[in-house]
This record gives sequence, structure tokens and C-alpha cells, in this order.
Amino acid sequence: MRITIRNWLLGLCCIAVVLASLIGVERVVRNASIPTVVAQPVNYDIVYVRAPRYGDLTATKWPEVFNPINVEPGSDLVLLKTDGTEEILFVSGPGAVADPVVSFDAKVVYFSFFPDVRSSALNGQRSNTPTQGADIYKVELASRAVTRLTTQAWQPPTGAAKWSNDHLASAANDTFHIGYGVFNLGPCPLPNGKIMFTSSRDGYLPNKSFTFPNLRLYIMDEDGGNVEPVGHINMGSALHPQVLADGRVMFSSYEGQGARDERLWSLWAIRPDGTQWESLMGAFNRDRALHFQTQLSDGRLGVIEYYNLNNSGFGSLLAFDSQKRANAAGFGAPNPNDASNPAVQRGLWWFQDGHPAHKQPYIERYRFSPTGLTNLSAFTHGADEAASFALDGKYAGKVTHPAGAPDNDVLLVWSPGPANLLNRPTNVPRVDGGIYLLKGGQSATSTSQLILIKNDPNYNEQQPRPVVPYRRIYGVDAPAHLPTLANDGALHAALPAGTPFGLIGSASFYHRDTTPHNGEPNNAYGGLDKFNTRENDQNPNWFTQG
Repeated sequence: MRITIRNWLLGLCCIAVVLASLIGVERVVRNASIPTVVAQPVNYDIVYVRAPRYGDLTATKWPEVFNPINVEPGSDLVLLKTDGTEEILFVSGPGAVADPVVSFDAKVVYFSFFPDVRSSALNGQRSNTPTQGADIYKVELASRAVTRLTTQAWQPPTGAAKWSNDHLASAANDTFHIGYGVFNLGPCPLPNGKIMFTSSRDGYLPNKSFTFPNLRLYIMDEDGGNVEPVGHINMGSALHPQVLADGRVMFSSYEGQGARDERLWSLWAIRPDGTQWESLMGAFNRDRALHFQTQLSDGRLGVIEYYNLNNSGFGSLLAFDSQKRANAAGFGAPNPNDASNPAVQRGLWWFQDGHPAHKQPYIERYRFSPTGLTNLSAFTHGADEAASFALDGKYAGKVTHPAGAPDNDVLLVWSPGPANLLNRPTNVPRVDGGIYLLKGGQSATSTSQLILIKNDPNYNEQQPRPVVPYRRIYGVDAPAHLPTLANDGALHAALPAGTPFGLIGSASFYHRDTTPHNGEPNNAYGGLDKFNTRENDQNPNWFTQG
């Protein structure tokens, strides 16, 4: 009898073990990232970066203006097809892919690749900077052949120090090196067959402390040869050049335009040869960065406005005209409350009592607003706090990484939840970036207007780009080609042919308002001078306006 009971107990234990193992297998399968094949709501393929995500309670790395080399190990380059299937075009391993961009004929995808971004491959004495840097590659979509275009070429200014010939080690005791890699990022094909990109190869440091490293604009041939700088006045840093239909190149710039806040990034444009610098939109509204930019089919420019670092690059998608309107000023007045600066909705302001009647749109006016300024993601903002509330009382999330798409649509990345790293008032669930579509370039006042394309909770989908010819979006085969401006010697006798020349000026000569209140109550400064410090929670012209 004892033997029978013992055998029965043993059998019961075996059954329990088997059930436990089956449950364990089921748990593994349930948590595994098994792609679901679902036809996409668009009739073109999409290339994007697929970065690991670790659930709702763990923050992940996102590159943005404060740390543009902050990438997650294991971020692969993925092709999402119209039938819902996917193919990994480039496996990152311990490294990470960033900045994919499609050629004008849609036959090539350019991207940047960090070979190793694990903690063991970072220089802890140099801001945890990857020692192997990053380089630009391309993949031919027909053959899947991959070609490396840049190398870890280090070209510091020879007069600044006695440099080692190796940026990672001293060649002799009396030589200097930087101890981290060279970063070649943000490839941008040009209509003349060149590629513009940003690089830290000269080893410069930013002139302000809220970014690292310093990236300047360069151009090179399609095969990676003949590299030369064109960002001669990138004193701070430059990110993500993108050629416009008219041939200019817009980029995000760490130039404060006279403002003294170290968090400000503006949107600039230049010609591909590095001439004719001009402002597209200045960051004159306190603490925001203008970054992650694109152009819509209708010609308008789109850019994400966000607070650096804490928002992981997420904010609101502003849009405005790319060209000055006839018989109109290119920018609004310095006083934000002037009628020339339109009211821009940036989500709902939801009062704590939660009463429906107390939910009001949050409106902001921008100094020097470019013409046509609006918010395409009017359901949210880019401030350093949790996202706006939606009408249902939930967080509306924030957006990033826009890309112009056919039919004036915009591909973008949206994350639900607060989309902020700080407890203001909460930071969970953590960012869950997915690919969405904004139809027709229309302003969305609700997240329900975003069309889901891909959002796997195990990954953060980043930087989506439509794999279509340029003509399908903009109606022409390629952007306009702007010839290189050269001095032929006819301008002035003191400037022989080939001599560099230029005109340096300041917008302050014609955009100037020295009124002490600048739209604030006249007594806001308490009798202090109109140009004073930022102390005592003031918002003085001298600090924010320059």
C-alpha cells in the first residue's frame, strides 16, 4: 500500500513538472518577438531602425540633441514590406544602426553604423563615448550588397596640439589623442552625386556643454572619396542634414542666434557648397530644441520641437512654409503676442479636478514665427514634463522622427504615455515607439487620427523612411541642383579669382525689440534694466532673445 501511494505521489510530481515545463514553454513563446504578418495600410515598403525595448518600467537609449550618439545595442536596419513581412537588411550585433535615408531612385539605403556600443566598449573618462565610433554605409536593395563609405579618419587641426596619428592611443609620450571614436552620421544624398553628412573627425569640442561630440557638415563623393568640410561655422554642432526640393540643405544647429540658453537648437539652411547660411526657424522659445526635420509633399517643412535629454527626442511636430510668402515678412515680430505670430495649439491643459468643462487647449505663440506655423500633432507638446492629456483623460503621448511620404502624408514615430524620463508627474509606462501615419499633412487634434503601421512592444521602431522614388513624394526626380558659388575675380580688385569672400551680418539689425517687458506686464522687471540676468525667474530679453 505504501508503495502504491509513493508511486502515485511520484507520478503526480512528474505530471506537475511536465505542466510546469509546458507553462514555461508557453511563457517563453508568448514573450518572444514573433512577427505577425499583417498587410500594411500603405502600398510601399518602409525601412526603419528596430531597437530593443525592455518593457514598461525600463528606460531605453534614444539619440537626440543632448547625446546624438546615445544608441541602444542591437538596433538593426529592417525592411518592412507591404504584405507585413520583414527582413533585416543589416544586423547590428553589439552595435547599432542609425539615420537611414533612401536614395532618390529608391535603390539604395544609406545609414550609419556603430560597431560596438556595449558598456564595455565605452570610454568612461570621455562621457561614455564609444571607442569604435560610427561610419556611413550603404546597402543596395536589389542585391543586398553592403558597402562602407567612411573610415575612422581623424583630422584634427594641426596647429592646436602635437597629435598622435592614432586617435585612440598616443604614438609617443609627448603626443595627444582623444580616446574615443570618430562619428560619421546623418548621410544626406545630394542631386550633384555628392553625399553630405556630419562628422566629428576634426576633434573639436562644442562651444556649449549641453551636447557631445561636436559634429560639423562635410560632403564626399558617392564612393566615400574627396571628403571636405562645408560647415565652416558649425561652432556648436550640426545634426541630420536634409536636402530640400529647392536644392538647399536644412539641418539642426546648436547655434543660439544670440540667445544664451545652452539647450537651444535652431533650424538652419545652407547651399550644398556651404554658402548662403540662413535661418529657417530660430529656437527663441525658452528651452526647446528644433530637430528631426523633414519636408512634406506640399513643400512645407516639418520639425520636432522637444526638450533635450528628458524627452528622448519626443515632442510635437511643427510645420511651416519653406519659402517666404509674396508681400509678407518672412518671420513674425519679436513680441510673441503680436498678431504676426499665430496661436499654436500644443495639447490640452487638463486641470486636476478632471471636470470635462475644465479641459482647455494649451496655446503657445512663438517669437519670430515663420509663416504658416502650425502644429501637426496638436494633441501634445514638447515641454519637459509628461505629455498632454487626451479628452479621455489618458496621456496623449508624443511624436518624433517624421518623414515626408507620398500624398502629403507623414510617417512618424509615436509613443503613448508620458514620454518623459522624469516624474512630472510620472515617467511610466516608458517610451514605446511605433510607426504611424499622419494623413494628408493635416493637423491632428487626437491620437485617433494616427494610423498604426507597426508597433511591436518588444522593440522601439525608429526613423521610418518610405522606400519610394523621390518623384512619388515631390513630383520631380531629384531636388534642384544648386551650382557651387565661386569667386571669378570680377567682384572686387582686392579679391582675385578663387579668393574666399563672404558677408557676415546679424538678424538683430532688423529683428530688434528692446522694450523691457517684451510682451510681459510692464512691472515684471521691477525697475531692473531691460537687459539683465536670468535670475529671480525672470525672462529677460538679453538671455532669451539676445
